[in-house]
Amino acid sequence: MTMKMERYTVCLEKGLLGRLDEIVAERGYRSRSQAMADFIRRAVTKKDWSSGRDCAASVSVVHPSGSRAGLQLEALLRGASSRVMSSCSHPLPGGKLMTTVFLRGRPRELQKLADLLRAVKGVTYGSFSIIAPV
Repeated sequence: MTMKMERYTVCLEKGLLGRLDEIVAERGYRSRSQAMADFIRRAVTKKDWSSGRDCAASVSVVHPSGSRAGLQLEALLRGASSRVMSSCSHPLPGGKLMTTVFLRGRPRELQKLADLLRAVKGVTYGSFSIIAPV
């Protein structure tokens, strides 16, 4: 699939272009244009998030395998089933599980659910990310 592109020109203060090139190399972008498009998409997603538009998101948490935390996480997800697109759990070393949940809904609701999941007793790590507007 070929996307139609729009061309634009950017003027940067001295020194920023070199910094951009460092980011391009570090993150593995194929070009400056690809990096700028990614940065702009992130800004648009953040704007959509703040406007309350439906978004796709993910929450990942790490918790002990076979603990009450897993049961509490499942109960929370059942209660929010209209927002849950899918979830999966994978074993980690040391008897831990990483559970990732893919969500869709209003950003504030998703943030609240992510906070509840990360606050479950036994969860040791957690992250939340708005991925894209839908």
